[in-house]
Order: sequence, then C-alpha cells, then structure tokens
Amino acid sequence: MIKGYSNVAMSRLALGTHLGDVTDIVSEQYRSAIAYALQHGINTIDGAINYRGMLSEKDEGIALRALIESGALRREDFCITSKAGLLFGDITERINPKMYLENILKTQGITEEDFYQYDGLYQTLNPTFFEIALEKSLQNLGLETIDIHYIHIPEISRSGMSEEEFYNKMEKLFFWYEDKVREGKIRSYGIALEYMGKDPLEAKWHFELEEIKRRAENAGKGKSSLKYVIFEYNIDCPYPRSTVSQMVAGEKVTLAEACHRLGLETIASMPFAMGDALKKHSVKELLEFALSGTDHVIVGSKNVKHIEEILKYL
Repeated sequence: MIKGYSNVAMSRLALGTHLGDVTDIVSEQYRSAIAYALQHGINTIDGAINYRGMLSEKDEGIALRALIESGALRREDFCITSKAGLLFGDITERINPKMYLENILKTQGITEEDFYQYDGLYQTLNPTFFEIALEKSLQNLGLETIDIHYIHIPEISRSGMSEEEFYNKMEKLFFWYEDKVREGKIRSYGIALEYMGKDPLEAKWHFELEEIKRRAENAGKGKSSLKYVIFEYNIDCPYPRSTVSQMVAGEKVTLAEACHRLGLETIASMPFAMGDALKKHSVKELLEFALSGTDHVIVGSKNVKHIEEILKYL
C-alpha cells in the first residue's frame, strides 16, 4: 500500500475516469492518460468504485504504483478521489452488481431493502455499505488514504423518503465519515450530485445544503470534513448557477452560491455535456464556461492528445 496523502490543493482541472469499455486496450489508455496528466499540470484523478466495474480504480492503482516506484511522483504530489453509494460489481472477478449484492454484501448484512432505485441505479446511505466500498477502493487503488471521498448521487435515496428521514440518514453517514477521517483512511469528503443539479426545482430530489452542512458539523463536533460538492455544469446545463433553489440564512440562492456561502468548494462534471455541446461549441468555449462558474472541473478522458489540448486552456 502506498502510504501518505496529498499535500496540494485540488487542481482546477481533474481527470475523470468514468467512461470506456472494460477492455485491456481501454485500461492501457487510461493508465497512460493518468500518468501524463499527473506529470503535466493536473494533480487530481476523479474516480468511483462503480466506474467500469471497479476497473477504473484498478487501472488508477497500477498507474500510481508505477509513477511512485519510478520516482516520477511522490504521494504528496497528487490528489485521488473516489465515490460510494451506488451498487457496484467487479468486472475482473466476473461479478455483476446483483451478484455482488447476493454473494458478498448480503453476508455482511446489506440487502435489497437498503437501496433505492432510479433509472437502473441502486443507491444506499447505509454506512456499512460505505465501509465495504471504502476498503475495496483502498485495495483497488493500492493506497493507505483517499484524499476525497464522495457520497454518490444521494438524491436517489432522497426521492424514496421524507426530507427529515433523509437528513437523519445523512447525519448518521457523516458520523461514519468523520470516523474515517480520524482513522486516516480519507482526508475529506463531499457529495456528488446528479439530478439536483440538472433539475434543481424538482421536489423529489430536493434537500437543503444548509441543513446538510449543519448535520455534518454536528457529526464533526463543530468542524466537519465535508468540503466539496460535484454537480453537472455546462452550457446546456447552467442551472446550478442560474436557478434559485436553495435557502441560506433566510435568503434564496442558487445551488452554486449556497455551496460557497456554506464554505463548500464546487466541482463541475460533464463540461462537454457528454460530447453533445461540442456540436455547437469549441473545447475552449466549454472549458472557459465551466471554469468561470465553478472552483474545479472534471474532464473525463483516456486520450493523451485530448488532455494536451485541454491543458492549453488552464
């Protein structure tokens, strides 16, 4: 296991590892892309345990080990993130998500009743599930510590329960996160939103970040390690900065403004709108839009030439 953690702030651009086939060719592309990015100005790799059936995390681990062992980088030079909350499988072990639930998670007390479902995704806020996922992510990455760990698409669970029940379950999960910070397994944590960013006025997804921050502060005994919020933000999805949807100190504000007033850093995902926005706009225009509206931007890529182009606009 690689010991230590990042001593640098998250770079303005982070490299995302979400998309791609589960093939050796794509894995090799990702390993090369990660190595290039970390040596040319991007110090943050964004991942999740469910990306490519754990394969993205395993590819990260191989790339990071090679960089450390060669002396090209030190552990304190880069920031690694992961996410948990969605049901996952393990493609290299030929275990799909439902098999993982049946054969592995159920033996540790996790059942179907712990999950809420939407659009083929199964989400839970059960701390026991997060414990299992974190340990597996650390193993996949070969790290002693993950710098930032996110609660992945909690809106799915929110849609299946009352707002108060949601806050109570999140607070319980925050207590678990604060324990992991004290243990040194993570350095800080955040929330990776999906639907609330795209549709901030839809009641079933809604929760108040002010109350979330209050619950996190309670779990952290006045000083929580909740630091980041991810949401989709691009020219086709400007809503986190254009739609008033949150209340902070009695004032109605946008999602992005609520984050800043609460001391949470904002991270834009999907700056190219899954490629659709590139039909009308240049890479430069899209990156400038995302960077001007958030603190950080995640750009998913396994193409070194693509990364070279993106770095021109930093």
